[in-house]
Amino acid sequence: MSLRVYMILAFLLFLTGCASSQGLHPDSLQRTLQDEEARFVGALPSISTASPPIRQGPPKLGLYVMPTGFARHEFEWTDTDREALRAWTNGLQRDGLINGASSLQLSSIKGNQLAQLRESAARYGADLLLIVEGAAAVDRYNNYKGPLLYWTILGAYFADGTHSDALCLVRGSIWDVKTGLLLSSEEAEGRAETVGPAAFVDDRVMIEQAKRKALDGLERRVAEQLKRFRGKS
Repeated sequence: MSLRVYMILAFLLFLTGCASSQGLHPDSLQRTLQDEEARFVGALPSISTASPPIRQGPPKLGLYVMPTGFARHEFEWTDTDREALRAWTNGLQRDGLINGASSLQLSSIKGNQLAQLRESAARYGADLLLIVEGAAAVDRYNNYKGPLLYWTILGAYFADGTHSDALCLVRGSIWDVKTGLLLSSEEAEGRAETVGPAAFVDDRVMIEQAKRKALDGLERRVAEQLKRFRGKS
């Protein structure tokens, strides 16, 4: 059997391997985030029912974007993500919800536990610490056009027989830097999907779109929580 035939058979086996939808399951992403947060924080405390300490004026915010390399998250945070979060914190400051924000870098943390992160936030003068983490999953599968047309090989370049559905879940936990109390934990999810030829459907593009939607939702939720904090002070 010629090499060309082997290559065609291998390609067809790859296509049939993603022939049916496996679905997207937020519960599994939540477990991933919970497990990683437990490793970072230790025993997860209950959210405090007490009001944040009374301060003169809006609090200063420390922002930490948790690296996603510790588990299977399907993405890494980009410079664009970090710039978008910085722009969002600038908006919070304009609205009077915070008195500035500092992005905490991994290099500034002596260790990888919450206690060390709080120490770093305190050195920046932060009153509240916002930790952002996220995970994503992709469901890639073929519709009826796949088995009908992909066997021609050219069909993989011209037939819209492949679906790519992405789900991203992000979480933002707000901590009091001084006391170490967990004041709030907010979650948001984003979804994106596309249909096209197998050769041109890029799962990474769908993940980025889902991540952006999830971050937009998280930013709104955290802003609302900060408004409630201001109302109690």
